Amino acid sequence: MNNSIFLLAQNTENFWRKLPGQGLVIWVIIGLLLGIALLFAFTQVPSNLRRWIIVGFTFFAGLPYVLAYLWPKPIGADLQNDIPRNMSEQIGFTINQAIDPVGKITNVLQAFLLGVGIFSLVRVHLTKVRRKSENWGFSTVLLVCFALMTTVGFMDWRQRKFMDDNGLLNEPANWGFFQYANDLLFEGMYQQMDSAMFSMIAFFILSAAYRAFRIRSVEATVMMASALILMLNLMGALTYAWGTGIENLVVQTGNPFFMNFKLNVMADWLRSTMQIPAIRAIDFGVFLGALAMGLRLWLGLEKGGVSS
Repeated sequence: MNNSIFLLAQNTENFWRKLPGQGLVIWVIIGLLLGIALLFAFTQVPSNLRRWIIVGFTFFAGLPYVLAYLWPKPIGADLQNDIPRNMSEQIGFTINQAIDPVGKITNVLQAFLLGVGIFSLVRVHLTKVRRKSENWGFSTVLLVCFALMTTVGFMDWRQRKFMDDNGLLNEPANWGFFQYANDLLFEGMYQQMDSAMFSMIAFFILSAAYRAFRIRSVEATVMMASALILMLNLMGALTYAWGTGIENLVVQTGNPFFMNFKLNVMADWLRSTMQIPAIRAIDFGVFLGALAMGLRLWLGLEKGGVSS
């Protein structure tokens, strides 16, 4: 029994971790051909069966991650020389070793999906430019910027060097046209336009906050008072003057209870007692919703976007 478990452990380790070194290119070509064949076969499947294939693939792709949380992980599962002592540990070893390759396969699929998204984006806007549809000029600007940023970014990545011949980090000595162009397009234009856009959005947020803080109920009054205390606490001069007045009042009355009315003390109390528990409650609800959505997607219960 122990010998069979040992052989199974070695085979599992070879299957997940011992990929061929010299024949890696051949395996990549074989995997690419198999992927193309599977895609072609998938296109030939009747439409009423495609959803079940997608659901099955999604289920088995997410199964290792689910089992990794549910099945007890052996203590020595990350050690290369450790072997399982029983069938339960063997299952734990197999699940633990499957996480890394499954994650790499997921990254490859994400790269393909990114390529599909780029193809779809270019195709849609090229169609608008060719047909000169409404606002086709914006599509032209998008395509030109997309091609320019991609070319400049790729050439900058190929040419920029931060290491000398000894492998030490240093300033790039090969600063040239593509490096200047990348900084101009990304830092000089993209990031500045991004900041300008969010600066304009700030005015809309301010307008929404004003409408939300209009005192029409008890809840709005409490919210307005809390926001006022937190904002006033950010004003250093006012906080110092208010704190000095409270300290003088404590000296005059001999009652230290008034120290609780300092702006920084009230602001800290609001953050620790009101704000943080409320944020945790919101996060808890969001996590429950994400868990429910993840289970629906994993089990194939979410039918949106999947043709039946």
